[in-house]
Parts: sequence; C-alpha cells; structure tokens
Amino acid sequence: MVKRKKKAYWKNLRKSIIASKARFFSIFAIVFLGAAFFAGLRNTPGTMTKSMDHYLDKYHYADLTYMASLGFAEDDIKEIQNIEDVENIQYGYQFDALINHNDSLSGVTVYASQQYSEDMINQPYLVEGRYPQKDDECVIDEEMLAEDYQIGDKILIHNDQGEKSFQIVGIVNDVRYIAVTDRGTNSLGDGTNSGYIEILNENNAFLAMPEDLYDLREEDVLYNQISVCVKGAQSYNVFSEEYDDYIEDVNTKIKSTLSLKMSRLYEDLTSDAKAKLDKAQKEYDEGYKTYNDSKNLFDEKILEAKIQLTNAKITLATKESEYLKAQSTASSQIQEMLGTIESTSQELKGNLESLQKELENYQNDNTETISPEVQKSIESLEKMGNILQNASTSLDGLSQLNEASIAIEKAKLEIQQQENKLTLEELKTNNELEKAQTQLDDAKGQLNDAREQVNQIPKGRLYTLTRHENAGLVNFDSNKDSIASIADIFPLMFFLVSALVSLTTMTRMVEEQRSQSGTLRALGYSKWDVVKQYIVYVTFATFFASLLGIVSGTQFFPRIIYYLYNLMLFSVEAPILIYSSLWISFETVFISVIVILAVTLFVCMSELNLMPAVLMRPKAPKIGKRILLERITWLWKRLSFNQKVTMRNIFRYKKRFFMSVIGIAGCTALIITGFGVKSSVSQVVDKQYQDVFTYDLLVRMEESVSTNTAQDYQNDLLNRSEVAKVEYVFNKSVNLLKDKEDLYGSLIVYQSMDNMKNFVQFRNYQTYKDLVLDDESVILTAKAAELLGVEENDTIDIELDETKYNVKVSGITENYFMNYIYMSQTLYESITLQDLEVNNAFMILQDDDQSSLKTLENYMKDKGYGNISNVSTIGEEFDKQVQSVNLVVVILIVCAGALNFIVLYNLTNINIQERKSEIATIKVLGFRRKEVYDYIFRENVLLSIIGSLVGIVFGYFLHKFIIMTVELDMTMFVRQLNISSYIYAVFITLGFTYFINLTMRHVLNKVDMVESLKSIE
Repeated sequence: MVKRKKKAYWKNLRKSIIASKARFFSIFAIVFLGAAFFAGLRNTPGTMTKSMDHYLDKYHYADLTYMASLGFAEDDIKEIQNIEDVENIQYGYQFDALINHNDSLSGVTVYASQQYSEDMINQPYLVEGRYPQKDDECVIDEEMLAEDYQIGDKILIHNDQGEKSFQIVGIVNDVRYIAVTDRGTNSLGDGTNSGYIEILNENNAFLAMPEDLYDLREEDVLYNQISVCVKGAQSYNVFSEEYDDYIEDVNTKIKSTLSLKMSRLYEDLTSDAKAKLDKAQKEYDEGYKTYNDSKNLFDEKILEAKIQLTNAKITLATKESEYLKAQSTASSQIQEMLGTIESTSQELKGNLESLQKELENYQNDNTETISPEVQKSIESLEKMGNILQNASTSLDGLSQLNEASIAIEKAKLEIQQQENKLTLEELKTNNELEKAQTQLDDAKGQLNDAREQVNQIPKGRLYTLTRHENAGLVNFDSNKDSIASIADIFPLMFFLVSALVSLTTMTRMVEEQRSQSGTLRALGYSKWDVVKQYIVYVTFATFFASLLGIVSGTQFFPRIIYYLYNLMLFSVEAPILIYSSLWISFETVFISVIVILAVTLFVCMSELNLMPAVLMRPKAPKIGKRILLERITWLWKRLSFNQKVTMRNIFRYKKRFFMSVIGIAGCTALIITGFGVKSSVSQVVDKQYQDVFTYDLLVRMEESVSTNTAQDYQNDLLNRSEVAKVEYVFNKSVNLLKDKEDLYGSLIVYQSMDNMKNFVQFRNYQTYKDLVLDDESVILTAKAAELLGVEENDTIDIELDETKYNVKVSGITENYFMNYIYMSQTLYESITLQDLEVNNAFMILQDDDQSSLKTLENYMKDKGYGNISNVSTIGEEFDKQVQSVNLVVVILIVCAGALNFIVLYNLTNINIQERKSEIATIKVLGFRRKEVYDYIFRENVLLSIIGSLVGIVFGYFLHKFIIMTVELDMTMFVRQLNISSYIYAVFITLGFTYFINLTMRHVLNKVDMVESLKSIE
C-alpha cells in the first residue's frame, strides 16, 4: 500500500512537471540565463588575468627591471645574482633612437641582449624570420610592418651617442608590449614612438652608453639595464596584490644593494677631488683672512691719519676765523683812524692858518697874553699828536696780522702736503690690495669651477620598473577593472530580476496548486511529502539550470570578451585559460536555488498550516474594492466595460502588479543601461576630437624654440593657402597635486588667449557656458578636477621639472580623453621665471584636401617646422580602444533583451494559467476571440508600459552608476543618457510584449470551457 502510494506520488509529480512544462522551462530558461550571465561576467576578469599571467610566464616576463644612469658593472651584476630570491638575471642595454625611413623620422626603443633563446628573460615571440646572430642584425616590432618595413631591409638608427646600420632578420612580438596602440614615448624627436627593435649587446654598447662614462668609472664593460626573475613569482598571478607584496620584498633587497653600491661609487669618484678642493679652500680661506687683516689694519691707520688731518684742518679753520675777525676789526679801526686824521688835519690846517695870523698879529701887537684861538690851536696839535701815536699802534697791529696770515698759509701748505702724502699712500696701498683681491677672486673662481666640476660628477640614478610601470599591463589591468565594475552591478541586477520572476512563478504555482496540496494531505501524505514535491520541482528547475548556466556562461562570456579585447586592443599569442571561482559558483547556486527554494518553502508552509479541507477549497477571491481610478469620475466614466475590468484586475491584485512591474522595469533598466553605455562610449571620440578639439593638425617639433622664432614660423605658415589658423604652444607632462591626491596630466601653455579659443572649446562641463581665460589662473579639465576633488577658485600644485608651482583654478572645462591644464604665457613666465619656449602647435586647415595636406607636410619637413599628426587619425586610434567596451556592451544588450523576452513570456504564461476559470467564464458569456485576447493581453500591455516607465527611472540611475564606475583616470565618458536609449528600451519591451501576446493566442484558444469551469464542489 505504501509502495503504491509512493508510486502514485512520484507519478503525480512527474505529471505536474509535464503538465506545466511551459512554466518549468521558463523558470529553467530564466535561471539558466541569469546564472550564465552572472557567473560568466564575474569570472571574466579572472579569466583575463589568468590567461595574461600564463602568457607572461611563458615568455619569462621580468618581474623587476633596473636601469642606472651610471650603468652597471660586472661586480654589480654578481652581487644581484648572489641575492637568495633571484632566480635568473639578464643584462643588456635599453636606449632611444631615431630611424629615417621613407623620408620620415620616427622614434624607436632599442633593446640589446646577450643572446636570444627560449629561456631568456622577456623572450620575444618570433612571428617571422629568425633572431639576430650578428652585431649588425636586428628584429623589429610587428606593428612596424605597417610602415613598410620588411625582412632584409637595412635601417640606420642614430642618437646623441652615434649611429649604426642594421639588417632586419625577423619580426617579433615582445612580452613587454601587449597593447597594440601603445608603444610608449621617446626622448628624441617629437617624443612619439613607432615601435621597438632588438639587437645583440656585442659592439653596440656605444649607442647606449657615452664613452666618458667608461673613463669616469674606469670600467671596460658597462650595462644600463638589468632584468630579474624572482624565485616563486610564477606561483602568483601577476595582477594580484599577493604578487605585488612578494615582489616588493625582493625589490627592496635589490634596491638596497644597488643604492649602496651607487653611493660608494659616488664617494669613490668624488673623494680625491673633494680632498684637493678642501685643501685649496683652506689655503684660500687663510689668504683671504690675511688679506682682510691687512686691509682692516690699513683702513684703521688711514682712518686715524685722516682724523688727524681733519682735526688740523679744524684748528686751522678756527685760527683763520680768528684772523679774519681780527683783520676785519683792524681794518675798521684804521679806516676810522684815517678819517679822524683827515678831519683833524683839515681842522689843524685851519688852526695853523689862524695861528699864523695870530702870530703875525702878535708880532705886530707884541702882547704877552695868548689868545684863545692860539690856545685852541695848541690843544688841536696835542690832540693830533695823540691820534698819530694811536695810528702808529694800529699800524703795528696790522703788521702782526700780516704775520699771522703768512703763518696760516704755511699751515695750509703743510696740511695739503700731508694730505697729498696720505692720498698717495692710500692709492699705493689700495692698488696692492686690489691686486691681492683680484688674486683672491681668481682663486675663488678656480675653486668654484673645481667645485662645479665635482658637482657635475653624476651621483647616479636608479630606476625600478615593475608591472605597474608597464603601460600595456596597466592598460590591461584598467580594462579588466572596467569589466569587473560592470560585472559587479550589471549581472547582479540581471540575476536579481530573473530570481524575482522565478520567485513569482513558484509563489503563484504553490497558490494555484493548493487544492492538490489539500487532497494529498487528506489522502494521508505528510506535510513533508507535500513540500518535497515543490523542493524537487524547484531543484530540477533551478539547480540544474544554474549548473548549466555556470558552465555555459563561464565558457562563453570570458572567451568572447577576451577575444574581443585581443582583437581590438592587445596582441597576445596565448590560449585562453578559463578561470572559475568556487565562490562565484556558490553565489550563483545560492541565489538561483537556495533563495527561490527558501521562498517556496515559506509559501508552502504558510499554506499547509491550514486544514486539508480548507486547502481543498479554492482560495476565496479578494474582496472587491474601488480603485483610485474610479474616484476620478470624469475619466472613469469614459472607459469601456472591458477597459474598466482591465483596470480593476491590474490594481486589485497588488502583489501580482508589483512583481510584474518590478520584473519588467528591471529588464527595461538593463536594456537602457546597455544602450546608454554603448552611446556614452561611442560619443567620446566625436565629442573630444570634434567638439572640444576643433583643430585639424597637431604639430610636434623636434626641438623647442623661442616664442619669437615660433612667431616667424606662424607668420610663414599663415601665408600659405592650406593653413587657416595656427597657435604654437608648450606641451609638457606634469604631475597635478591637491592635498594627498596626485594625477598625471599635460600642461598646455598658450601665447594668445583670443587665438587659443579657435582650437579648444573652453566651456563649463556642467552648464556648457563659455569660460573666460586670464593671466592669473589656469583652466583644468573635468575628469582631473573630479579625481583631485578640485572646484572653481581652488588652488592646486603643478610639479614641473621637479619643481612645484601653486596656481589658482578659475574654471573646469569639458574634456573626455586625457587630463589637461591650460595656462597663459604670462602666468607661466611669472611663476617659473623663465622665458616660454614652445614645442607643439595646433593648426586649422582651409580644407581637408589630401594633396594639399601632403604638400604642407613636405614643406614643414623641409623648413624644420615639425612633424604633423592628423587629429582624425588620433581619434581613430582612441576609437579602437573604446570599441572593445562597445562590443562587450552589445553582448549585454542582447542578454538583457533575451531576459526581457523570457520574463514577459513567463509572466504572461502565469497570468493565463492561473486565470483559466476566468477565461472560460468570459468565453461562456459570449466574448469573441478578439475580446478574450484584449481582456488578457490588454493587462500585459499596460503592465509593460508602467514597467517601462518605472524602468526608465531605474535605468537612469543604473547607467549613471555604471558609467562612473567603469571610467578610467584618463577617460570621461558622456554621462548624459541619449533619448534614443530610452526609446530603444521601451520599443524592445513593448515589441516583445506584442510578440508574446501574438504567440500566446493559441494558449487562450486551447482553454477548455467545461474543464476549466469544473469545481471540486
């Protein structure tokens, strides 16, 4: 009895699966697609790194590479070989050179090795030909074949050290160059690199190392590059943090050893010269001290003598002042006395005449009495005598004054003689001091020259190159991170939508089969028996689907994405090694099986808690309620009966409504995001090289020239018919710093603000308003500002030639590729205190005629104005890089569209299956086929429209998040969603809806009215 009971149980389960095969396979398809997408994209970054790591290991990629400005001697190499963790070491040369080919000058990087074999470090993969065997043979980069090089050609390479001719004997791909479009930069020419060539060490060292260096180091053999493979490094993935940590330990040991040897070398090179310099400096200091002492003593004596002379002059001046005062007084007295004598003499003359008359009268009268007049004359004569006596005294004083004047003149003469002697002595002594000073200055100049020569002895610089300094590997790692960023969000959203729909399907299935569950319970089956049938159903529908999805997705998505990346960006001759993470597999199974199973069990247990008799009865329909639309009477009364029924059915069953809307919205959001990312990536090239950069040609000059010379070039070019506008600029790679953040960018220094606006559009990246250029601040591009956290009117540091300059940012301009900072000539010269020299130019042509362009190119080469690059060509190279992401996005769109189709099909199928009785009823009531179709499918259309509208909102935020996540440091994608992305997504969703409605009509036609209306009552 029990055996028969079990047999009936499993037979019922089997029939349930067969009867609902559409539902079963829809769940299977949704879970399979979700699991494949989730596991496939999540495992893609691991597959990319695993395959690349295998390729690097196969060709013995150097874990560490060292370059030294003073070179490495054989002793240095032996010391590195003796370090315990060093497995293999290879030494040679690396240098930049120029090649003249087809009337064009191009830069190349030259690598020289001791020999070429399969076990060498950085083994080049031979595409065609053979490895070099002679010192004048070389192999070239496969990418250089595009420039018309062939095996057997002879090429002449040259640099500052010399030149040599080589014959091409092979074509190779080097493990150090995995990126197709990136060949690095060159220190010669215009700074660009067309590729690399590889030669032997023998007889080629002179191209890499200056001969003076051998004399300086007193070595016969020197190398400037050492490559190291570290023991045990191959057990780590080169892109992992564990690898970086492991390599860094060995790197520290090697750098310490080499740095110590370089310090000792510098001490050896400078010790003898410094000893002689110190001795000469000591002699100079002693001589200078003697000179200073003698000069100070002489200055003191001269000063003392000058003080004495000055005091004598002061005394003489005092005496002379007294003399002049006395002379003035004496002169006044003599004048007064002479006047008195003259007046007295006149008076005396009159008195004499009176006296003579009196005498005559006296003789005539002969009287004894003296008359008053005679007496008066006698008194006048006495007075005259006194005056004459005083005059004699004054004349004696005047004679003394004359003697004093003579003495003063003698003193003046003596002082002048002493002063002349002092001046002569001072001149003689100063002349001797000047000779001594000249000798000391000459000695100081010789000391400075000697010190400069000592300082010019190079200290030596050590450069360490790890995988983080390899542009190709960094680019590959960045692309891997972009895929990982997409894989973190996009597949998860994809999988959650599929899981949600699967949950909805199982929930409705349990509710739909409650009568069957009640019957089984009434027949004596346990709750576990009833639950087990759903567990088996879910397991068969999800577990195997997830396993198949994991296997299929892990094999398909990584292969196709890796293939596309190799096709567009990277040149890697290595098989794809699939990476499969157990954790990702567990996540996939957990979401697709465990979560759905848990919800199914929850619904089952909530149903089975009811009595079997209750379960056997159909679930009572929900109480009808007025919906919100009914309260809008002017709209509700205009709806037909069928439309009102549709509205009630949609909003009455809220659970079904929200599940359907969320599922459709999720699919629509994924499609919008896919088309949005595709649009954002595809627009970058046009935006950058048509909207932002409006010039046609970029001119790279071999050497920098002054602005005056550039002005002559510019005037000459503007006189040509091919050229419309020209602006010569200074272009230099700099480091941008803000707080603790730093970023590499390009500094563009322009001469004319008005002219510069013709070549670059300066407009705010948010408002698109034009920015104003000035001489006091700089303009920074948007991505650089975002990474550094800079806003308008902030300040940043620019590190140029190891010197930092602080500048103000006045505006943040729109830009999509590379990081630029724009500065005026005035500001540049004011902060650097150097005259501007330009090395690039922007040029706008009158037309794009190719013959005119060729003529202009030849003219500029003949004149030495520089080499031109077409901006459209630069844009095409960048477009190749972004197209790889574009192709990946196309895959995402196709998968999202497939999920959308399956979700819509599943929801439509569930809707029909659980409403068979309702469909049979309206058929019995006389509804025609079209009315029946509209009754059911009108709900699907409305749900699709509502879901699409909600999906537009979700898609906007999802697109913004993914774009911000996948952007690289040098690239800013277009962040605005194109209206076409919304239109495509909604069109696809509604298109799938109408297509499914069309294909599901036969299901409605097969609904048996009698069977569907049967009731267990």
